Amino acid sequence: MKSSVTAVVVVAAALAPAVVLAQSASTETQLQQELRHRRVIVRPVTPPDEVERDADRAVVELQQRERDQVARDLSRPAQRAPQMDQDLKGGIQTRSLNNALRR
Repeated sequence: MKSSVTAVVVVAAALAPAVVLAQSASTETQLQQELRHRRVIVRPVTPPDEVERDADRAVVELQQRERDQVARDLSRPAQRAPQMDQDLKGGIQTRSLNNALRR
């Protein structure tokens, strides 16, 4: 009986430091994680003159795109009416011929 009690005490004494170290390591890791999550990223303020230049460039680019779109629209050939299409005319003529031959 004494040997089993002694064995339990020895095992407990051997495992106690391991348990304490494991708990302290997890607390340390949790603390590091909390510190990492608390970091605030501060971006430098963009100078107002740079913002104004970027806005002016964007306006000029949009105006240029609109002019280019108008020029493309004006240079496109006009769409023909569907009655002018050869496939449509041929289809109508074929249907008319088939109707006439059936009679």
